Amino acid sequence: MAEHHVDHTHRSKRGRMWTYLIVGVVLVIGAVLGNFAMNNPDLAKNGIATIAGLPSWAFPTVAAVLGGILFWVGLKIETDWPEYLGAALVAGAIVAGEILLGWSNFELGGVAAIPYAIPALVLIVMLMIGNAKSR
Repeated sequence: MAEHHVDHTHRSKRGRMWTYLIVGVVLVIGAVLGNFAMNNPDLAKNGIATIAGLPSWAFPTVAAVLGGILFWVGLKIETDWPEYLGAALVAGAIVAGEILLGWSNFELGGVAAIPYAIPALVLIVMLMIGNAKSR
């Protein structure tokens, strides 16, 4: 009898679909929140402090740490969504940090695209690492 060889390293189609759906929803929510924060910078800086009583830098820091932990855990398991979600949280925390520190402070040499490029590059590099080291 011939044995049927199943390669367990290939991800299932359904698993990839859920991964992309979760990451897509998180990115859309992040884009809406980022747009709101850019249009209302005073509310973004002061609103967090008045809502929870924490300093405004606490939420981006917690999101970055949580994203880093989630990314690291995602590297150890088979599914991809923890890596993607962790990378998105870290990139979102960078955007929030840029907004809190002053978006124009990151326009090095007068190039207005640099504040947009920094979180995008972090997201892309983290996703590349995740794809390379994924089991």
